[in-house]
Amino acid sequence: MPFSALDTAAVARTLSQIAEQPEDVVDAFFERREEAELPPEDEGPGLRVRREEGFAIRLSREGRTWLAARDVVDARPFAEALRQVARALPSATYPEPAFRLPPFEPDPRAAAELAAVPDALTRAIRSHHVGFPARITVRRHRRWIQVVGPRLVAGQESETFYSLQAETTWGGHGALYPKLDAAAIEGFASSLVHLFRARQASSPEPFRGSAVLAPAVVAVLLHEAVAHALEADVLAQGGNPEAAVGVAMASPSLDVLDDPAAAPPGVRRATDDEGSAVSRRWLLRGGIVEQPLADLLWARTSPVLVPGAGRRGNRHLPPGPRSSHLELLPGEATEDDLLAGAEGGLYLQEASRGALDPLSGEFRLHLPYARRIRRGGLGDTVGPCVLRGRVADLLTRVAAIGQERQAAGAGWCAKGGQKMPVWATAPTLLLDGVEVLPDGGPA
Repeated sequence: MPFSALDTAAVARTLSQIAEQPEDVVDAFFERREEAELPPEDEGPGLRVRREEGFAIRLSREGRTWLAARDVVDARPFAEALRQVARALPSATYPEPAFRLPPFEPDPRAAAELAAVPDALTRAIRSHHVGFPARITVRRHRRWIQVVGPRLVAGQESETFYSLQAETTWGGHGALYPKLDAAAIEGFASSLVHLFRARQASSPEPFRGSAVLAPAVVAVLLHEAVAHALEADVLAQGGNPEAAVGVAMASPSLDVLDDPAAAPPGVRRATDDEGSAVSRRWLLRGGIVEQPLADLLWARTSPVLVPGAGRRGNRHLPPGPRSSHLELLPGEATEDDLLAGAEGGLYLQEASRGALDPLSGEFRLHLPYARRIRRGGLGDTVGPCVLRGRVADLLTRVAAIGQERQAAGAGWCAKGGQKMPVWATAPTLLLDGVEVLPDGGPA
């Protein structure tokens, strides 16, 4: 681990000098990042590797936060950042802890691992008896962090995951995966094939009825309509966040958790980006709000809120309450049961994006295509459409939950300009009485 030689005790002693009041939140966030990218063939051969490292010092006091970040890990910039955060005179001096970090270690396996993906994708697409040109970009994302406070030094954390992006003449598609195995390649290829076959399908007429949501769509639904809705800072826009606890928000059959420690290997976490221990947090239990997502600062505003969900997209921005790995507990319905219960409705297999208006509660889930459900099976394809509704109403329309769960990358979340990956494990859902509109239809 790159921060194993960091003198965390010296950093903690230094931070303690600016923690003047008992309620002060002071920490140092050390970060290393590496992105290995295999670009499309027409951009030239070879692997591109981008690396960066740095730190941030944060002081939060009486509702105000000061943050100073640097793109280097060294003693003098650390002391300068400390003075900046402490709001001290430039002449004030602070000890300069020694920083002796190992250099980035090149990974000779990265080039071979990523280089094999485009050909594997081409073979997987052809196995579906179709073929089309596509510009494929493959990336491996790695990140290492160390959080140090005046009295707490968290364990080092790391994450490794992959992103695939395909550009074609009829559109694009991207996805995140915790590992690039055969299942990931086949899943991405299958999505591209479905999108290719649906490229000329017409959008459906406005529709209200039953819809079956595949796990990949449920992952986006959970992230946007449950997790974002229950982040403490989002709840605060409508009043006191703790007032949400005990509110019936969804169908009694809906149990949703955020559990970073149960995420797939490679993106699993024991602590968050503030150094707080993560927990198996019940967002909804029996459809009732039990524990909103909170970071340290929001948890200090109420005995009801619990920290452990603080995440930050990078060291230049402060942490905030965000989900990491959502889980929807399975139900008892088989796939046949779900399709039979949605006769004449739509099967939603892929979601391109979702959006929640936190003030109105209006939710929109954009879908590149859907399939009609006929005689207990999948029928013809329809083009781009939108599942729309208010969260308070939409989540009460869960009629059945599938038995089998699948891991799915819910995608990149860019709330507040902080881009970060989010993950989910979910079964298939049947919703009754939902509204689906052609994409680009009335708002």
